[in-house]
Amino acid sequence: MSALMLLAIGMAAAGLNSVIADVAWWFTIMTVALFALVAAATVRSFTRRRVWPTVAGAATALATITVLFAPGQSILAAFPTFDTVERFQELSAAGSNSISIQSIPANADEGILYLLCVGVAVIAVVMDGLAFALRAPAATGVPLLVLLLVPGLVRSDLDNGFFFVLTASAWIAILLLRSPPSGRRIAIGIAAVAIIAGLIVPVVLPPLESTAETGGTAAGFSTGINPIITLGDDLRRGDPSLALRYTSTDPDGLYLRLTALDDFSGRSWVSSNTDTIVGNEVSAIGAAPGLGQDVPVTTVTTDIKVANILSRWLPAPYAPVSVTGLVGAWSWEPDALAIRTDRSSARGQAYSVESLRIAPSIDQLIAAGTTVEPGFERYLALPEDLPGVVASTAIEVTAGATTNYDRALALQSYFRGSEFEYSEQAPVKDGYDGSGASVLAAFLEAKSGYCVHFSSAMASMARTLGIPARVAVGFTPGQGEEQDDGTTQYTVTTINLHAWPELYFAGIGWVRFEPTPGRGFVPEFAPLAVDDPATPGVDESVPAPPPTTAPTSTPSLPPEEDPTATDPQSVGPDAATAGPPWWILIAAAVAALLLTPGVVRAVRRARRLGQVSSGSAAAAWDELRGTADDLGLRTDSGRTPRQLSDDLAPHLSPQGIDALARLRGALEVEAFAEHDGAPDPDDVRVVIGSLRRAAGVRSRVLAVFAPRSLVARWLPEVAQP
Repeated sequence: MSALMLLAIGMAAAGLNSVIADVAWWFTIMTVALFALVAAATVRSFTRRRVWPTVAGAATALATITVLFAPGQSILAAFPTFDTVERFQELSAAGSNSISIQSIPANADEGILYLLCVGVAVIAVVMDGLAFALRAPAATGVPLLVLLLVPGLVRSDLDNGFFFVLTASAWIAILLLRSPPSGRRIAIGIAAVAIIAGLIVPVVLPPLESTAETGGTAAGFSTGINPIITLGDDLRRGDPSLALRYTSTDPDGLYLRLTALDDFSGRSWVSSNTDTIVGNEVSAIGAAPGLGQDVPVTTVTTDIKVANILSRWLPAPYAPVSVTGLVGAWSWEPDALAIRTDRSSARGQAYSVESLRIAPSIDQLIAAGTTVEPGFERYLALPEDLPGVVASTAIEVTAGATTNYDRALALQSYFRGSEFEYSEQAPVKDGYDGSGASVLAAFLEAKSGYCVHFSSAMASMARTLGIPARVAVGFTPGQGEEQDDGTTQYTVTTINLHAWPELYFAGIGWVRFEPTPGRGFVPEFAPLAVDDPATPGVDESVPAPPPTTAPTSTPSLPPEEDPTATDPQSVGPDAATAGPPWWILIAAAVAALLLTPGVVRAVRRARRLGQVSSGSAAAAWDELRGTADDLGLRTDSGRTPRQLSDDLAPHLSPQGIDALARLRGALEVEAFAEHDGAPDPDDVRVVIGSLRRAAGVRSRVLAVFAPRSLVARWLPEVAQP
């Protein structure tokens, strides 16, 4: 019965594939349902009270969800505390917020996955209670129907009749298994009505439309724990979606950073600093790492209005000095000067950033030489599986360069040369998408990719040459439009999502480079501090500003995608989109393997009880013999029914002895008069329950998970005491 309910839940949940992308979420929610139903079935095997198994299932579901989502806020990772409740509230808010802004199919980020697990846990526990505690198996279809109707309620064309039929079939099996013969016609009638209702209701209900007022547009995108992982998918979304708009005292457009990724483990570039720094208030941000006193800087003020960015990181120009106007708790990270939050989001924020525009001269960059300052050695670390072609190409490209600045320019020129082309589709088509070490060799051979490949390749090459490097993720300046007051407003969309390398120079700090052809603009530095007499009208010793790259037209966006349409208060934490941990999948597979004998035994018992209901006393006796086998009692096939009755009588209650006598009598009558002695199925259940209660806990548990009756013919006979 529990296995059928698990099957029904799995089929109903699979129907959500039309509204939720990927499939990893399904395994996670089924793990929760599996553990809940297994716990309930286990407790049910040795208790007489009908409520305790359901309570055990609910407690196990809660513990499983706690292990999955709040191990650090609980006792021994599984026992909830007040901190666990707070964590669950945050996840619930994050899930609701994510649902409101994501397009279909949505990514099952941590908030959505939490809500799915809670919903499935409730459904599993309710079904168990209805079927066993209340003995109303037909009512188990109600929670299943709720789950099945979700896609159709989102949009009428998303319901899936295939999964509906599979779920309905599992539910009918539940009805046939748990319903008495007299009620099976009613059960089948209820099933038919439910199937018809489930197929028709989603079609006739009006779809839920997204509106700008609710924030439910398809413009949202998400940056989770590692924003570079899904950057390619965001770039390939097709039509541009509004990210943010800004104005600045800088006359030219600005790169807006989210964060910097400094740990290159091989699978992907990641940030080694993800913990909130207590006390690092954004009203006063620390100095840029390595910035020397002689490096020219200009103070810039930028006003930013964010649209649908569900991000833990705040878009801001480098290097930020202070941020005002934010809603929620934010802090800054001292190495990358990234501004992040644990409980809020960048979505809907309107804030002002004061930052420094750092403009080192070529003289200063050359003077930095090849020095690596103490503490920056970690920015040279490389994965063991880095393809050799990365280092050899770097050496070849920079041959003759004597300083880190010269090498950096050589690498940048190499990637922006005619050999390479920008493509968002080639890496996917040829199977080398991503930022890990394993894809770099294929990228260097194909010479085609997008910003993730160019930035990762240049940063990796720089590290092989002894230049500290990292990868920054954020936005290119966007497109500018002059306003009536003379200022320029820049519009930044998903097209402007970008990754670029940052290289460190002693006495200067982190410097941006742009290796991606056709994207952004190449940074320009003040020329050598020597005034060329051949050009008396130009003073080369004066730093030159970077070129203006802002066109006067704005991208074509849906009219509802305006940052003013979002509510700055409707913020919630972002979450990772990663699938469930590997150990969860392994645990689920092991649990399924361990449950297989019990499921087979349950199916055999259900079949025999069905035969008993049809009047077969032999089937009743076979089931009693099988139950005794499972509990380790003597049941060799050579003993007559009377001898077996005598063997089992010491293990039975008075009611069990009477029921066993009636079953034995029915068997003896059947041997001579066929169906004249039809047994009572309730007598079989009474004898089975009595045998289980008399057995020890160990025997009952083994009978559930390792039933001997399945292999009794190959086992030695139990010795007679």
